[in-house]
Amino acid sequence: MINQITSLKAYAKINLYLKIIRKLNNNYHEIQTLFGFCNIYDQINVYKNDKNSVIFKGPFSKGIKKNNTIYKLLNILNKNKIINLKIEVIKNIPQGSGMGGASSNAAAVLNFINSFYKFNLNKKKIKHISNKIGADVYPCINTKLKYFKSNKLIEINKKIKSNILLIYPNYKNSTKTIYNLNHVYSKKRNNLIFLKKNISNSYKFYKFLNFEGNDLESAAFKSNKKTLELLSFLKQLKGCAYASMTGSGSACFVFFNNDKHLTSAIFILKKRYKTYWIKKTKIL
Repeated sequence: MINQITSLKAYAKINLYLKIIRKLNNNYHEIQTLFGFCNIYDQINVYKNDKNSVIFKGPFSKGIKKNNTIYKLLNILNKNKIINLKIEVIKNIPQGSGMGGASSNAAAVLNFINSFYKFNLNKKKIKHISNKIGADVYPCINTKLKYFKSNKLIEINKKIKSNILLIYPNYKNSTKTIYNLNHVYSKKRNNLIFLKKNISNSYKFYKFLNFEGNDLESAAFKSNKKTLELLSFLKQLKGCAYASMTGSGSACFVFFNNDKHLTSAIFILKKRYKTYWIKKTKIL
């Protein structure tokens, strides 16, 4: 279309480990996690328009509510500014997978609007707007590796050597349901110094991840036994260095020692799980 302004990429998030510290009085939870973004993304096409509209297309577009994260963002911004855009989202990130697609969509659009309309919103204002939409929006505002502890978000300027498979088992997990089912809580630990020093050391890093894991996995197993079966199988694959669920699931991921083992695993998994969404990826 001749009135297209730009095309954006909203990247999928992977929680490399996740600890639940305690339940808060507002029914949210204090968590500790390390997360990065992978090279799987929703494509967002932005057009000039006479009014705001948001439409979803693509393989994972079915059933998205009208009051979605982008719609909420536009409503917030329109209270003070005039914005007239048609936003078309090609959904390549599965819904209910724990990969933060909806939050990443809102973050990408917020970044664009701030730049295109020259609003000059500072970090504090961007965070304030993001938190009105959802707790995971601000962490998606850029694709740097991040460590989150005690409500503090710390960027880590390191790269992870990664040969990863992402597996979405074609069913959604409700974040609210999984957290409500959770009865696993961990002690607060400061892992930042270790991570900054050892994150590029594959042996030490994988050992650390296997020790930490994801506290929500047991709740996910209660919700759907297929998650337990899938994770158990992934951990037995040759060359598996670490396998876990991302966020509240349902997607799982596997780190492999090398690309040869990953290639072999793709063949095995596609033969065993014919209907599952299986993608090779890496941390950005």
